[in-house]
Amino acid sequence: MKVYLVRHGETEWNRRGKIQGQADIPLNEKGEDLAFLTGQKMKDIPFKRIYTSPLSRARRTAELISGQRGLPLMEDSRLLEISYGNREGQLLALIHRLPFLRLHRYFSHPSAYVPPKGGESYDDLRKRCREFLEQELKPLEEQMDHVLVCGHGALIREMVCIIDGIAPDAFWQGPVQKNCAVTVLSLEQGVFQVMEEGTVYYNDDI
Repeated sequence: MKVYLVRHGETEWNRRGKIQGQADIPLNEKGEDLAFLTGQKMKDIPFKRIYTSPLSRARRTAELISGQRGLPLMEDSRLLEISYGNREGQLLALIHRLPFLRLHRYFSHPSAYVPPKGGESYDDLRKRCREFLEQELKPLEEQMDHVLVCGHGALIREMVCIIDGIAPDAFWQGPVQKNCAVTVLSLEQGVFQVMEEGTVYYNDDI
């Protein structure tokens, strides 16, 4: 079985360098274009199931990639982006300059990160990513050939870290996917492998 992990298209907060987390920010015009172009490149993949984060930016990306397939979009809260609590909407560039925001450790030493009010810990994210891989995807191996999962940057990076055995404090040493980039997993005999990571199907100049 192949699993296609797709990050959502661009939003205005992406463009402005703001931390989104679980704030429900929709795709902007460019984000819609990126999702449409990605869908065109993936139009011949015979998806049998489509999962999406409940957030509108991921769901809309899933809709545009799904195209005319007529498959239902299966929302799963385990696919939400990590929550940054009351710090969502802050400029990413300010994090290391304003340590009282309590976000800087997440980007340097995730294992020591203490989330702000209303936020999730790194372990919270890791737990639900592992649950989705083990409890939702693994049972599909004998039933499905191609599965699409539309989610978020940190979420997809964490799934890759789990599969590749990457330690929490090495989380940021690898790439976080660009908007609408695609990571492909294989699942054979109950074992996941990362086949491709962060492939984009559009011109970066768009």
